[in-house]
Amino acid sequence: MSLRLFVIYCALIGGLCSYVGWAAGLSITSEGFLRAAYKGMFAGTLIGAGLSLLDSIWNGRSLTFTFCHTLVAAILAGVGGIIGGIIGEFLFNIHSSLIIAGWLFTGLLIGIAISTFEILISLNNNQAKIFAISKALKCMAGGAMGGLLGGGIFYSVLLFWVARFGPGIFWTPAAIGFSVLGICIGLFIGLAQVLIKEAWVRVENGRWQGKELILAKSVSVIGRKEGCEIALFGDRNLAPEHACIRRRENGFYLADLDSPDGTYLNKKRVREETLLQSDDIIQAGATKLKFLEKTKNRS
Repeated sequence: MSLRLFVIYCALIGGLCSYVGWAAGLSITSEGFLRAAYKGMFAGTLIGAGLSLLDSIWNGRSLTFTFCHTLVAAILAGVGGIIGGIIGEFLFNIHSSLIIAGWLFTGLLIGIAISTFEILISLNNNQAKIFAISKALKCMAGGAMGGLLGGGIFYSVLLFWVARFGPGIFWTPAAIGFSVLGICIGLFIGLAQVLIKEAWVRVENGRWQGKELILAKSVSVIGRKEGCEIALFGDRNLAPEHACIRRRENGFYLADLDSPDGTYLNKKRVREETLLQSDDIIQAGATKLKFLEKTKNRS
């Protein structure tokens, strides 16, 4: 999956999960704080679970990591949705235009929830912690922008569309607003990964051709073992842990991990840790990877 496609999927999943969450909240028939809390909870839980699951799958995370990441994000985003829903309802009762501020707060809390797990597991690794915090700040900004835009569209529809055409059962101002909220949160959280990337690899052939993976950790292992940062399942010539790319202060280095068939860089076998340059071709097993770098820090 390319980075561009990943961002599109984030937006689509965010919008779908948000709409389904809103629809589930209709089980509470009476308007008020309880219904607002239920809608926020369902939408937040589904957005948090959907985006964190996609993020983990895209990055080739282990089943344990994926489960924990998804669970933590779903719970925290659900709580954030409840708080945001109640605040939004309170502000709406003061003046209908203040609902925008409530939705902004809801999006902000969901953005925090999605990135919390990665911060917690990176506390003992300075490089990973810096990356996780940077990603979290952009997720928070994306969530807030999504909430602001969703709230603005909600209020606009409330004023103009319903006054002229009347609300539908499953397509009310709230439904439109929730959908836009989810789309924008997903979009900006997806963009957060693209914006903070320094280096990444793109698969050039085989089953995973076109897939792009960001080198976010200090060590990214290439292999077919579950849990490898660059997981290439299906390549029988690839060792479970075949090679790795290490982040140093002056760049990224490729090293072979005593694999039976060896690792090649630009058709030359790697016998010691070698500094990578942008557009280098790495061959591990039958798979070729292109190393790409956004910024170069060379001493």
